[in-house]
Amino acid sequence: MEEKYNINSLKVINDIIVKDKIPHAMLFEVDDCNEAIKCIKDIVKLIMCKEKDKNLHNLNCGKCNICNLIDTDNYPDLMIISTDSAWIKKQQLLDLQDEFNNKSLLDNKRVYIIQQADRLNPASENSLLKFLEEPEDDIIAMLITENRYLLLDTILSRCQIYNLKSNSLNIDNDIKDKVENLIEYFSKKKNLFVFYKDIFDNVLPDKNMALRVLSDVEKYFVYYLSNINDIDYSDSIFKAIKNIDVEDMVLYVKIIEKEKQKLEYNVNYKIWVDSFFAKVIGDVYGRNSSC
Repeated sequence: MEEKYNINSLKVINDIIVKDKIPHAMLFEVDDCNEAIKCIKDIVKLIMCKEKDKNLHNLNCGKCNICNLIDTDNYPDLMIISTDSAWIKKQQLLDLQDEFNNKSLLDNKRVYIIQQADRLNPASENSLLKFLEEPEDDIIAMLITENRYLLLDTILSRCQIYNLKSNSLNIDNDIKDKVENLIEYFSKKKNLFVFYKDIFDNVLPDKNMALRVLSDVEKYFVYYLSNINDIDYSDSIFKAIKNIDVEDMVLYVKIIEKEKQKLEYNVNYKIWVDSFFAKVIGDVYGRNSSC
């Protein structure tokens, strides 16, 4: 487990559970939501298991039935919400609340996991928010996301956030110069249309390249925001990122994620580029001009 996840965060999680200082809502930022579910279920086992001598390095404990039931998704007081579509629907949250209004069958804590929590749509986000606002002592929320900045600030403020991302950025080195160029343009805080031709010709010349470059820009921004106090500024890209206001960076992340989704459909690329530039100028630079 330690090779894939942030060791320091795992130690913190282990300690708060062993000391029974568990927050009612926990958000885990991970590299891959699908791969991380096993790690999160191990954390659930640490919470639920009745054995005293337990830690994240000693699961499954092999002495109780709880761990086996969690491993096989048969534990009645654990619910996992996920989706194969674009969004987690409001009805899924309403069903969760109805189920958790019932008393625990095993006189234990109850846990619900929301996988890919950034796929909550506005209606389901509001339903979750209402559930988080009046937490019960025996109910624990666990949200998993690859990008915390795609969730509502009001949800983030109610969660204890744990960065489980590995220290590796997994960046495409062959396009690193394009990634750096685009970040530098973002850092200049000038009208992007001044640089439109150069960006269109040399940085984002086609759909495939745009998806690759924007994905890596997003990775750098999220990594920076998650590790802001431990950045090695010898990397020229991080030097450029340092010149970008944090609130602007969060907006960039949200815009990039939404625009990548649009780009994955069969859209006219030139029209998409125009729309992307207009969105950045309107949301990011518009915010700066109104400050």
